[in-house]
Amino acid sequence: MGKESNWKSQLAEIIGQHNEMHAYRNKVISHRTRDARSQALFRMFRQLRDLGYQVAPANIGERHVAALMQCWTNQQSLTAQARQQPFSAAYIQQQLSILRVFAGWIGKPGLVQAGAAYVAEPALVTRLSAAQRDHTWDGQGIAAEELVRRVEALDRNVGLQLRLMMAFGMRRKEAVMFRPHVAEVPAYALPDGHPSAQRFVSFLRIVRGTKGGRLRYTAVRNDIQRQALDEARQVARQRFHHVGRPELTLKQSLDLFSNVVRTAGISRAGLGVTAHGLRHEFAVDLYFEITHVRAPVRGGDPTVDPVVRLDAYRQVAEQLGHHRPAISRAYLGTAGRTGGGDHDA
Repeated sequence: MGKESNWKSQLAEIIGQHNEMHAYRNKVISHRTRDARSQALFRMFRQLRDLGYQVAPANIGERHVAALMQCWTNQQSLTAQARQQPFSAAYIQQQLSILRVFAGWIGKPGLVQAGAAYVAEPALVTRLSAAQRDHTWDGQGIAAEELVRRVEALDRNVGLQLRLMMAFGMRRKEAVMFRPHVAEVPAYALPDGHPSAQRFVSFLRIVRGTKGGRLRYTAVRNDIQRQALDEARQVARQRFHHVGRPELTLKQSLDLFSNVVRTAGISRAGLGVTAHGLRHEFAVDLYFEITHVRAPVRGGDPTVDPVVRLDAYRQVAEQLGHHRPAISRAYLGTAGRTGGGDHDA
């Protein structure tokens, strides 16, 4: 017990001395960033203990960083809990960045190397800004409607949540917390100057469950969306009800979602697709509707008018809840890429 509390107090002391400041600039960082750093560092040193390293925070060395990297890339499993899939490259790079900052705090600025130095396959730690392959269910040969119905047979609420993700590009948490009776607003109710207010009749106001609580408006454009919205209103029968099960907490609802979709085989290890792939499905469908050609990641025509393409990227980003059009590249790919049938993942 003494050793366990000792490393925690040592780590807390180091964090308390340094965590307020930006890693590279002379400015104070937000409380959210401080909390994220602190939680990540405590998680890393717990992982090291699970891996058999009883290291004091100030004594962390190269072999400990390498062990963490083996764990994150699934080359070495935790004794308490093995992962079936590696963490994403984005997550790994974020953890390395935090660990690199920590190393500077303890006087070891060169301790943490670039991610590629720890792995035989650089792709495991390479964060790509543009989609290199089609992540949609359709792109993997999965009939989305059929699979959603299969999930609905297991659990109606979870099936509906998947349907909302497919129809409106929602994230899992957004779909679970969605309140259909109060979400739809007419176009004239959008903020003045909203770039899409003149294109569509109505929008969904999505804010509950979004990243950072950022409000966005997603257009109601077609009958498939309307049917999903009508079904959501049937499930959430009262005005302020959401489409998650009312007797469950948010955490329980999110866990239920994960368990049900896994049971249906929706995973990289199972059918080769994830629920998040439905956001990609939404993105490529919207892009096609705007440009009348397939998205670049699907081998679309690279000669599309650049002005039309840029507007399509802006609309896709906007309706997915992102503020920068360039983010759409992560869903659509980039012009000039002719992916065609490249659906190997």
